Amino acid sequence: MDCSARRLGQMAVLCVALIVGCTKPTSQSSSAGDEKTVKESFEAFQAALKVQDADKLWSLLDSDGRADAERAATAIREAYAKASAEQKAEQEKALGLPGAELAELSGKGFLKTKRFHGKYDEVPESKISKITIKGDAATVDYVEADGDKEKLQLVRQEGAWKLSLTMPK
Repeated sequence: MDCSARRLGQMAVLCVALIVGCTKPTSQSSSAGDEKTVKESFEAFQAALKVQDADKLWSLLDSDGRADAERAATAIREAYAKASAEQKAEQEKALGLPGAELAELSGKGFLKTKRFHGKYDEVPESKISKITIKGDAATVDYVEADGDKEKLQLVRQEGAWKLSLTMPK
């Protein structure tokens, strides 16, 4: 009886090993899920750019992108405060925002400027060519309508894929 109990135990261990060995690794399924959510984040970025939705764009940015937007807004706000009336009019035209907004410009407000949209103006019509995911970082390779090949970085923050954008100076 002792021998048969031992064999039964060995068989149980073997069955568990076979079951574990035959199950699909979770990293592959989560990678496919991650690729889908990275694609959705890129497409949300395209849609928000198309309609110039600063609130949506802000929600898609990672913490570094938001901090960069805040720094860019601060620089514009300070330059606007020091500018002459003529220079203020030039800044309003160049940035596409009225003086009242420039005087109080925030990081989120910066996402409304011509400067920001000028840097990313070709993204809405672009097509994804490849998505690469390594841990909590992803790269979206895309082709612009004019054939230029570009890349966009994303990072996983707060359980979501966020855009890691550099703000134009």
